[in-house]
Amino acid sequence: MVGFQSSLYDRLSPESYFESMRRVVAALPDGKSLNLLDAGCGSGLLLHFLAKRIREGMLYTGLDILKAGVGQAMLRAKRLGIANRVSCFQSDLTSSFPLKGQEFDVVVGHFSLYTLASSEKRQKALAILKAVMKPDGLLILVNPSVDYDADSIIEESIRLVRDRHGLMASLIKRCLIYPFTKAVGLRFIQKQLRSGEWKAYRREELTEEMERAGFVVQTIEEVYAGSAFLAIGRFNG
Repeated sequence: MVGFQSSLYDRLSPESYFESMRRVVAALPDGKSLNLLDAGCGSGLLLHFLAKRIREGMLYTGLDILKAGVGQAMLRAKRLGIANRVSCFQSDLTSSFPLKGQEFDVVVGHFSLYTLASSEKRQKALAILKAVMKPDGLLILVNPSVDYDADSIIEESIRLVRDRHGLMASLIKRCLIYPFTKAVGLRFIQKQLRSGEWKAYRREELTEEMERAGFVVQTIEEVYAGSAFLAIGRFNG
């Protein structure tokens, strides 16, 4: 969690993780005035990929249980020049929503709900999120799958860096950065998933969980080197 307070968190995040955020942004509906909730915003990394939409009129609200993450997200918004359209609050996903009267067109949960180990807690969180969504709003979730594999994530990340930034950049990531990514981040997550401390999904489990919460599932696709699912559901309120 120290990484939230420095650039270390960003530097250690694998490129495949950023790619899953790009996929989330690509799934957003058109419209300049969208009101978006980032549920479990962490350090606000998603802001980098939403910055253009926010400058065009989108409103962004971030929630995270960690004070350090919320603080870093607001600093990021200031550096990006979008702080006037960004709000961030410290809150547990299973607690009552901290703002009254807010309704969101889109709710994003990018690698957040899976840390709630019990089905009851996840259903409670989904009910809270649904309660602040506009009728016909979209829920976009990214959660790890039972096929979560640290080696596959690193290999895809190296390939993505090479394709985007060249061979030298990919070699630096491979030799100097991603060994730490795997050791201090991905392997820990993999251990938590395999032990059942955190939830790893099968496709049908994610579908059932969203439907039980009252969402109509539109698509579920693999992201993150096949280690996660991106699911889109609509709230027919």
